Amino acid sequence: MVFKTYRWPVLFLLVSSSLGVAHEASALPDSSIARPAQQFGWPFAGNPGPNTWMLGQGYGNTTGAFNRRRSDYGAGQGIHFGVDISARCGTPVLAIADGRVTEVDGPHGSAPHNLTLLHAGNLSSLYGHLLERSSLKVGQRVGRGQMVGKSGDSQFTCTSAPHLHLEIRDASHRRFFNPVLYIKADWDTLSLVGGFGRGFARDLEQPRRWQNLQDQPQARRGGALLNNYSNPWPPPPGSSVTLPPVGSYKLPFVQGTEALENPPPAPRIRGIQKLTSDGCCANPAFLPGAQSVYFLDKPSAKSKTGFYSVNVFAPKTPSYLGPLGFLSSDATKVSWPRETSSTVEVLATRERFSLPTKGANPIWSPSGKLAAWTVSSQSGNFDGRKLEVYVSGQDGKARKIATRYGGGFAGWLDEETVLLSGKRAAKDALRVLESLNFRTGGTKTLTKAQNFRSLSVAPGGKYMVYTVAFDIKERNGLFLASTAGGTPRALSTFGSVRWRNSDRLLMIPLDLNVKSHRVLELDAETGKSRELVNLGHKVTLDDWSVSGQGEHMVFRSGGDLNVYALELPE
Repeated sequence: MVFKTYRWPVLFLLVSSSLGVAHEASALPDSSIARPAQQFGWPFAGNPGPNTWMLGQGYGNTTGAFNRRRSDYGAGQGIHFGVDISARCGTPVLAIADGRVTEVDGPHGSAPHNLTLLHAGNLSSLYGHLLERSSLKVGQRVGRGQMVGKSGDSQFTCTSAPHLHLEIRDASHRRFFNPVLYIKADWDTLSLVGGFGRGFARDLEQPRRWQNLQDQPQARRGGALLNNYSNPWPPPPGSSVTLPPVGSYKLPFVQGTEALENPPPAPRIRGIQKLTSDGCCANPAFLPGAQSVYFLDKPSAKSKTGFYSVNVFAPKTPSYLGPLGFLSSDATKVSWPRETSSTVEVLATRERFSLPTKGANPIWSPSGKLAAWTVSSQSGNFDGRKLEVYVSGQDGKARKIATRYGGGFAGWLDEETVLLSGKRAAKDALRVLESLNFRTGGTKTLTKAQNFRSLSVAPGGKYMVYTVAFDIKERNGLFLASTAGGTPRALSTFGSVRWRNSDRLLMIPLDLNVKSHRVLELDAETGKSRELVNLGHKVTLDDWSVSGQGEHMVFRSGGDLNVYALELPE
């Protein structure tokens, strides 16, 4: 592509063209479009956080777009052809560059209101899901950082999905470009928190393709689907995965139970250990015993697609472990969704059984003897969708324990107590976070808010952490709470969190424009915090995890997209 500078008289001629001509015109050639050089600004003022704005759904081949590739996103070849930024309704939306207004409530959807601007270099920006019709007029010139509208909600409620949908297009409105390449922002840090639909769908023939913020494909209006995969992962709702033969998994998966009961002494990692060398692999996690990290991969055209592992302490070429499935958190069970059920295999015994999950993924209790899952309706806005929570043993005799709206199962506290979120009635104003003893039917309300995000229960079930955003100021923030009740504690630092053990919480702060991310530790008992380590890298897409005993951490670097591991200080 060749960068060209365009003067405003030329732009005005383009603006003056009829809307019909603009949308029926051929896509502009690369030679007439400005190269991506992060030349644009951010559409909101201030720093991100639960009171302001946070990155929501990224551009590209997201799982949400894949599941609706033939409907909502068919016009953009099946990908999410913009970026979503969550913000409270009414938040001022700013022009990302100097430009002129080309459309106010034009023919693009993005209801309830939208606006498009034309910029130098034949680039156009669209601001969708605005709360009200913009007061700007077609042909009016605006400056970078000028307010052009107010953010709204695609669900028309201002509580279901308040966000701005931002697109970058060519001036013909026929091509859609990745905003990550055009907008100057700390994308790795922004992707740590707030995401919805953040993961990317995979083509299991090419599972490494389009798994990063930067490499998402350009799309053309009305073109053929880019992501019409015959073998996708994760499986779309209602689909069935072909079951592999019994006993398809190799060690160390089948030794998971023994490793948990008798963990060996943890070896030492000197510094930060690089585990991969070719930009692979997303979603790394520890196997039991913290000796190895596993991930989904297909290293070469001739390789199998499946789970691979690499030794944390002596990294070599990753080895194949077995076919894909949904692994339990302790890696002792794997499940595969079916149209009306899930098939589960206990890896150590090779025993299989079926659970009537209607395709939902079962979440196992601390002992691994019980599974819970949520079945969601597929209609209605996000706030009011009906969700039914079920519990079952390995005998497959499921019991419905709760019905909620806009929430569902949130975690196990012990073998007979679960954490639930959601509205008890569809028209309620606030969601409730509560514990439920499904043996006795007893409930305990822990807190209420419009919405709960990033909810996580500590091992042992004594503590939980959660985020509330874009609610009233008193309810917004990152909170640590006892599951026994009491007033939740608002944390002074905001960021991405993981539990290290039953009472220690790890956090990567949402600090913009730092050279590398740091990891903090918070003691849930005392409230004291300390900095554990500076990673020397930025974690991308919130892709990090902690070993089961809390000694080690693994993450994916936004710099070279490789996987790294380190020992966490005591």
